[in-house]
Amino acid sequence: MKEVIVDTRDKKYSVYIDNNINKFHTLFEKNKIKINEKIFIVTDSLIYELYKDIIEHINSENNCKIFCIPQGEKEKNIYTVQNLYDFLLKNNANKNSTIIAFGGGITGNLAGFAASTYMGGIKLVNVPTTLLSQIDSCIDGKVEFNYRNVKGLIGNFYNPVFVYVCTRFLKTLSDKQFKDGLGEVVKYGVIGDSELLNFINLNYKCILERENDKLDHIVKECVRIKSENLGGVYRSKGLTNILNFGHTIAYGIEMSSKFRVSYGEAVGLGLLVCIKLSQNKFAISSDIYSKVESILKKLNMPTKYKVDNYSSFMYAINHDKKNNDKLKFVLLENSEGYKTKVEVSQKEIDMALKESIN
Repeated sequence: MKEVIVDTRDKKYSVYIDNNINKFHTLFEKNKIKINEKIFIVTDSLIYELYKDIIEHINSENNCKIFCIPQGEKEKNIYTVQNLYDFLLKNNANKNSTIIAFGGGITGNLAGFAASTYMGGIKLVNVPTTLLSQIDSCIDGKVEFNYRNVKGLIGNFYNPVFVYVCTRFLKTLSDKQFKDGLGEVVKYGVIGDSELLNFINLNYKCILERENDKLDHIVKECVRIKSENLGGVYRSKGLTNILNFGHTIAYGIEMSSKFRVSYGEAVGLGLLVCIKLSQNKFAISSDIYSKVESILKKLNMPTKYKVDNYSSFMYAINHDKKNNDKLKFVLLENSEGYKTKVEVSQKEIDMALKESIN
């Protein structure tokens, strides 16, 4: 079992990475969670069916209560949060209770938001089951839900007590679900580690075949890169926004496609647009764009998308919570450096779209 320490402004916590779930229960005492206190598992209907034996085993060892959310992005709303509050209240959850978020990013966000607000905050443990949630949403502290068609409009920051990443779960994902995380994997290679990008380029076939050692490596490296970007020198210099590279464009693509383009696919497309923006603003080498485009193609990710609903695309970008009255992006300034809060005009976005993915 590997361990990565995440050091945020508020607290330190561990991300444990293993290819099985066997050691999960042993970490409760180590992280000061008492099994005689009320523990609640929040999951979704599909995850429960897939991992019923594991969830029921955790339940039997800890006498948990289980709350199942219907699957899908449409459930990431205030009504699901209200239902979760009602469930906690009905089962006498208190300040010493713990929520285990067992599932993908939607489950993690909803369970995390409820944990952050119920009685002013109760303990949270993340057990992410998708590639995207294992390398991204389970460790950044963001807990949020959609409101009035704006993605993640209502949210909070709330760190878990610990995270348990079991790469075995990735074996049961559909190809679409698995690929949904690959755009984010490539992003980490672009922003954090050229060696990771080279590893993906050399091992893409084995990654697509989900070989254990390749999955363990990319998950550990992505968690390491994200944890480094959340703390230390990056935080002190206000550079944690680097993690949002490509995301604002991705939100626009998601919304303009009415979510037919998945988040992970949209991130890959967003990377290409933002690299092209970087070329146009800072004259970086075109080799970066060519390399990332080639890797996305090898991973069977889309590299072209025509934005048909342009008003919806720009609505999402303008309402991205990272923007105020002006559009601001994280861009590459050179092959190894970044510039945050770069003001970009709508005309420049149009040009980058036409020169990249359109």
